[in-house]
Amino acid sequence: MLGERSWCGRLLMAGGMVLILSGFAQGVWYAAWDLDAHEKLDHNLLQRITQSAALDPGGPELPASTSAALNGYGYLQADHAVKIAAHSHIIEFGLLAMMAGFFQPYVFLSERWRRRWAVLLLAGGAILPIFVLLELRWGLVAGGIADAGGALALVALFGMLTGILRYTGRVDSGVPAAGVRR
Repeated sequence: MLGERSWCGRLLMAGGMVLILSGFAQGVWYAAWDLDAHEKLDHNLLQRITQSAALDPGGPELPASTSAALNGYGYLQADHAVKIAAHSHIIEFGLLAMMAGFFQPYVFLSERWRRRWAVLLLAGGAILPIFVLLELRWGLVAGGIADAGGALALVALFGMLTGILRYTGRVDSGVPAAGVRR
């Protein structure tokens, strides 16, 4: 599989490596700068929640301080989850792109279509995690764009799957791929 390195295969390998390294960099950034602050804020918010709940244990409504602390804690957990999800998604798309790069000799499509699917997969693999990170700031707009990025990646994978299903063993038999339109 490594003998024939087409442009698409090289692009998917390089793009996958860039996505993986970007995911690692984002994870290092989060661990080095945000995680400690998140843990301190987590501790402080939980302490405020328990103290205000202990001061006013009864009543149908929560005190304003407890409600504010609970809202802050919910936002903190959402921020934590979004950063972890973006980190894992970008690494997963990088691995997926690299695996797709290995299988390019078995994608029986024209070079033009293989290039389109490769670029679409990498674009979707970058769009989804970037806009997942922006969801707390931009809300549903960022969520919709992230979903569109995921859809791009799915369409690209189905396109490559179509090419793999069209493969008839030509690479293994050594017969040139005649009949593939350029």
